[in-house]
Amino acid sequence: MGNFAYLVTMSGIMDASVIIMDFTKVYRNQSFYLDYDHVLIDCTDITGSDCYCDGDAAGAIRDRIAGHPVRAVHFLDSGNHHYVTKFWTDRIRQDFLLVVADHHHDMQPPLFQDILSCGGWVRTVLETNPYLKQVLFIGVSKQYALIHDDGRILCYPARPIPSLPAYFSIDKDVLHPRIVTTNWDQGSMSFRKLHGILTELLSHHKVLGVDICGECTTCYDNRSDRINGRLLKLFSNI
Repeated sequence: MGNFAYLVTMSGIMDASVIIMDFTKVYRNQSFYLDYDHVLIDCTDITGSDCYCDGDAAGAIRDRIAGHPVRAVHFLDSGNHHYVTKFWTDRIRQDFLLVVADHHHDMQPPLFQDILSCGGWVRTVLETNPYLKQVLFIGVSKQYALIHDDGRILCYPARPIPSLPAYFSIDKDVLHPRIVTTNWDQGSMSFRKLHGILTELLSHHKVLGVDICGECTTCYDNRSDRINGRLLKLFSNI
């Protein structure tokens, strides 16, 4: 599979509508992307990238996504790699809204200086990306109080939502465990509700890009394959 990823990348398929970032080989048991133009980026050899992303890992990830479009649907593996959203949004060069569907706010202060993490990446993007004007959270648990709010945080269904182009970042741990299994504690949202909210937002915002994470790396759950497919269908016409 590593050779396959290398060959696809080198063959010039750089504008694929679906980009699979494979850190743990979890997508190799799934089929949701096979009917779409896709590229699989093999990241299994990148050390220092699980939950926390050190400088070497950050450089390697940036190198591997270089040339691939932001305006695509990116699958990021488990929630441990949700911080990869930062590397995609770093390439946006216009004012934008970041829509985050997640059970957690991912705004924790860093435990280690200058180390990007899955639990603090939203805070990092807010502090470092001058084009990010607002973050809209969907489904964040009330038990995770927002640690850092400089006036740019909204929690759905708060209004008004700024009329800006949007980048969508979805962690499937926002969904109830009866719907899908992830490797983090999960929320209570139904897929129907999430789908409805996203559909509403898609009708009002130009989409700059999408990423989806929340795979379970300790178990095989074919429901995750189905949910990925339904989300991909929703975003397939961006």
